[in-house]
Amino acid sequence: MSLVQTMIYQDARRQLWTGILLSSISIVFILGMVTVNPSSFIISVVYAAIFAITGAGLLKGGYADLQKSKTVSDFEPDPTKNALERVPARMYMGQNKLKSFQAGLFDMDGKTYGEIQENVEWKHKALTMFTAVFSYDQFRPAIFTFKNQAGEPLYQIEKKGGFKWRGYIQHKEGAYVAYTKQTKNKTTGQCITRYIEGDQCRWSAEGDDFIGHFKIRDHEGKVWAVIKRGAIPREAAERFEKMPGYLVEWNIRDNIPASLLAFLFLLHSKER
Repeated sequence: MSLVQTMIYQDARRQLWTGILLSSISIVFILGMVTVNPSSFIISVVYAAIFAITGAGLLKGGYADLQKSKTVSDFEPDPTKNALERVPARMYMGQNKLKSFQAGLFDMDGKTYGEIQENVEWKHKALTMFTAVFSYDQFRPAIFTFKNQAGEPLYQIEKKGGFKWRGYIQHKEGAYVAYTKQTKNKTTGQCITRYIEGDQCRWSAEGDDFIGHFKIRDHEGKVWAVIKRGAIPREAAERFEKMPGYLVEWNIRDNIPASLLAFLFLLHSKER
């Protein structure tokens, strides 16, 4: 098996086992609806729905990945040359709570510099919104399309579900070009998420996973940006206060590669 086949097979097994576990827990709450005090009926219904829907999503994603692992091609070099010529010093990456399948990168005036949207058929969007409410999104697998400022699709972003998280990037032609790997800094104990292309780490995010502040570095260790989860910019508080996401403070503002934006959106999808 190639590297990508092996990794997706591992993801498939993890999602299937997690889906079985959560579905089993939902059965416990379903049984509780008829065996416990009637006053806890609503609580049982809510938790049964959360575990059942999340478990079903993991089983579906795990089965799809199990099939994909048999045929998918190995990683290829990323041919994407697209870049943002210049960005504002402070931006915000967030999602509308009523549209959990969509998130964007905005300046303080609300102008969009790129976005991701979950790949959902129109006829299933109402079901997706229902699922977003009655599921644990950090466990749920999802696939997004990343579009640049002009609305051109550049990448497909895959977030694998389960208790461990991993993400993949496919360029618009369909080949896998990158994946993420999580480790810890042995000295500081901080979390490191690496964006791997080929045999090298092109981008990394290092910081305190609890606080949610991360430094974004390239392969040479140069800091391109600092992202801060849950930090609402004071100059645009009314615009972004209802959009969960990250404040993005750029150290380097010129020629921002599309792969870096894809990495930021991939980090954002982890928290959705």
